[in-house]
Amino acid sequence: MSEQLAHEQQVVEQQVDGSLFSSYFPLPYRAVSTFVFGIWAWAITLQYLTNLHIDVESLIRFNQQRSGPPLYRSVYEVAAILTFVYAVSAALFSMASNGSTYLTFFGLDIWALSCLVAVPAVFFYPGYAFHQSGRFRFLRTLRRILLGGLDRDTRFADILVADALTSYTKVLGDMWVMTCMVVSNKPVVSIPDRACGSLYVVPTIVAIPYLIRLRQCLTDFLRSGARDTTHLLNAAKYATTFPVIILSTMQTSSDNASPEFGALTRYNLWILSMVVNSLFSFYWDVTKDWDLTMFKIASSKDSNLPHKGLRSILCFPSPYIYYAAVFLDFILRFTWSLKVSPHLYFFTDQEGSVFALEIMELFRRWIWLFLRIETEWIRTTGAGRLPIAMADMSSEAHEAKD
Repeated sequence: MSEQLAHEQQVVEQQVDGSLFSSYFPLPYRAVSTFVFGIWAWAITLQYLTNLHIDVESLIRFNQQRSGPPLYRSVYEVAAILTFVYAVSAALFSMASNGSTYLTFFGLDIWALSCLVAVPAVFFYPGYAFHQSGRFRFLRTLRRILLGGLDRDTRFADILVADALTSYTKVLGDMWVMTCMVVSNKPVVSIPDRACGSLYVVPTIVAIPYLIRLRQCLTDFLRSGARDTTHLLNAAKYATTFPVIILSTMQTSSDNASPEFGALTRYNLWILSMVVNSLFSFYWDVTKDWDLTMFKIASSKDSNLPHKGLRSILCFPSPYIYYAAVFLDFILRFTWSLKVSPHLYFFTDQEGSVFALEIMELFRRWIWLFLRIETEWIRTTGAGRLPIAMADMSSEAHEAKD
């Protein structure tokens, strides 16, 4: 009896904590904040890589006429506009609710949901303001990859956007939860009802970005004349996500049922599939996406590298940046495997933990993006970072020529 009372008290405490967090930071604002975070992260990435003499615009086939300001300035301006809209909406919501746990009436719901509509509306604005060409370029890319397409000319940009979607899988699931709650007349500014709707809808939504990348890899394989097996291995990497999602969903469906034979087997299979997916993804990040040599069989060429486990050309100023990126990628890869498992209710009972893990995954993707673009630049041009002295001499010579 005492154990049952302790369990009920723990559940009540979790509900109170979740209610407090959701009242101050409702699900619609959390979803929008991750999107705004992604825009700012992309702008910072563009600026930093441009300062390293990496021409990101040429890699993604953007603004090839070289007219207008650098792309990162436009992205900064769009990020600032979105942040302004978000901040005004959040401030007015905070003043209206006064942080009260009990103010969950539909007036606050409408205000919170209006932010969810206003921020995407900036991208769909038909006028020339807010950098129309860049906004429409992104929307066309998003539509193409959602339909399973992979453009030959903008292949690298398509892959970057599709990979970013895999980091937003939980946010996409949250969008379904909000939609279901609105349709069911449940307040979205309270604790999210993550059981709303069918048990299988959220896992299906979580799987969609991985299906998109799987199809892109198969498209690359067919375009290579079925000769480049690297694309098949990459497809296999994304395919290892599906057992994690399926086995997790199976455990969810049996959580409320009486214990049955095979439950332990399913749990062990889920653990095994999670480890396989995390290790495979981590290995691919380091060895294939970043071209680092630490997991490759040592060769005479690799033994002469100035920094063990890296590569001969490095664009970033310190080798420790690469070692730190590998370490963080390893830790956060396993964290995200937990996140794509819908049955882990000890996380979903704590809404703050859910949001923290979402931000951690976006941070991992941000780190991955720096090294992934750097690697593509080296593959394309065979060039790395110029020493500062040489860069200054080149700049002076260019100015003298002008």
